[in-house]
Amino acid sequence: MKNLSIIYLCMFPIVICAQMEINDIASKSKYAIKSNKTLRSNSLNFQKGITLWQNDFSDTSDWTYSNTSAPALDWLITSTADTIPVTSLSPGLFTTVNNGFAFIDSDAQGTTANQDANMTYTGLIDLTGYNNVSLVFEQSYRTYLDTRIIRISNDAGVTWIDFIVTDGSEPTAQNTLNPDLYSVDISSVAGGSDSVVVQLNYQGSWGWYWAVDDMKIVETDDFDIKLQGISWGTDGAYGTRLPYSYIPISQIAPIHFAGITKNIGVNNITDAVFSANIIGGLFSSASSPSMIVSGAMDTLQALNSFTPSLITANHEVDFNVSTSAGELDTSNNYVASLQLHVNENIYARDMDTVLGTISNSGEGFEVGNVFDIFQVHDIGAIDAYIDPTSEPGAEVFTILYSIDPSTGDFNYMTESNPIYLTQATIGQMLTFELQVPQQLQANNSYLAVVMSYGDGGTTNDLVVSTSGSSEAQTTFYFDHTDQTWYYTTSTPMVRLNFDPAYLSGIKELNDFNVSIYPNPVNDFLNITNTIVGDELIICDARGKVISKGVATSTQKSILIKDINPGVYILSVIRNGHLVNKRFVVN
Repeated sequence: MKNLSIIYLCMFPIVICAQMEINDIASKSKYAIKSNKTLRSNSLNFQKGITLWQNDFSDTSDWTYSNTSAPALDWLITSTADTIPVTSLSPGLFTTVNNGFAFIDSDAQGTTANQDANMTYTGLIDLTGYNNVSLVFEQSYRTYLDTRIIRISNDAGVTWIDFIVTDGSEPTAQNTLNPDLYSVDISSVAGGSDSVVVQLNYQGSWGWYWAVDDMKIVETDDFDIKLQGISWGTDGAYGTRLPYSYIPISQIAPIHFAGITKNIGVNNITDAVFSANIIGGLFSSASSPSMIVSGAMDTLQALNSFTPSLITANHEVDFNVSTSAGELDTSNNYVASLQLHVNENIYARDMDTVLGTISNSGEGFEVGNVFDIFQVHDIGAIDAYIDPTSEPGAEVFTILYSIDPSTGDFNYMTESNPIYLTQATIGQMLTFELQVPQQLQANNSYLAVVMSYGDGGTTNDLVVSTSGSSEAQTTFYFDHTDQTWYYTTSTPMVRLNFDPAYLSGIKELNDFNVSIYPNPVNDFLNITNTIVGDELIICDARGKVISKGVATSTQKSILIKDINPGVYILSVIRNGHLVNKRFVVN
């Protein structure tokens, strides 16, 4: 496994072709580990029409099971709410979770198993006289190339029509709310039929899971519009609208908002309007009224963009869709508000709450985000959130690349000196000082990554926390095992740090007043002026780590008589800063 020396870090340019259509990382591996944050429950005040049929999964005899999984795996009904394999979605918060819910777990089956499993209602549902009907249920899942399908039959199960919940093309490592309320119009198949059957189908291969509860069929409202999600961000040199949750004053630019809106009612809606509003009245903008036909979805763009003032401030943005058609229930016209942080130095695309992770199972990798630069600015550091599942002792760097606007190539600019992770530094946002501060140019784009050469798969090594989702081709991952760039739709918590305190480069040796003797050395290397907690690392001239330790006093002696003769480097790491001393072993 390649290891860079702490003192002899290569400074020659590295040019790596980005291939603007880089493969999706999801096609290579399941880069996601369970997170430790709990989402708040969605508000489920769903009052739609007449309930025509319902099932709360309290009676296992209501359902039959079949599968072509390898090895065999059926759905099950369980009341164990914490059986869900994603910590941020566990325990399940379904309305009647205590009397049972439907559950299938692909994650637990491992990398070689494949699932294709059905769960079918045993009875016939009579919807005679009701031509407009919707199936409604509570659910939770995490995405990873897995398929979730609702199948409806109107001839007692002889033929089936699929209604897709997820088809495997969704951004990976994305969580639903806990729980998510899902509604699908099944009128085209079930409306007016007296022999309706409902079936759940799950397909995966080391995917995550699907949990379903409190299912019912209701009469569909005449008018019902739903805000599915938000598309937002700033247009820059990269050519793709990028969302920034933390915005330095020097990089303020117009922010655009749009609402992904679906008509889930019976009738067409002629005047759907999306609105974005900053709490406190600072900003408000709406889209032009738009026609959305029944069952269709459209993205409605707010007419005005928001340009923050040149002062530090936190902005909370609310979103909604509306129509004058007269909806009976508007609870699905809103999504969670967005937090924007205008500040002095931090430039970030992540949502600031750990929702997942990305790693390479102990092998070498790089991962990070593209940033557009609007005004010239010097940079001296990159921040990265190191997930608690990382391994103490892992050697971690950051790298800054420029992006060639004509070819899309990633061109090496500089990197940081390494930080060796300790138990105290994992689970933290760490600042990595760049070896050579850089001037970022206006109307250019840059890629900031955090990286490790790994330990050959012996441990987790480096695990990077993720938060939120990225558009394709805007967040990138370099796999050292196949020397290939991929893109990922999970946003790593890797940020630009413009703090001027980091613009002078790494601190010099005399800042620490560390000294060593004797040099050359035969038996013991003595180190003076250390402080308790200093990390002490000895590498050979090629960067191979020979020993690691922690100072427990102001003087430390290290036995080196068993080390082969040659030139070595002692590194002392204190509060993220590094000093190096070269010594010779006789």
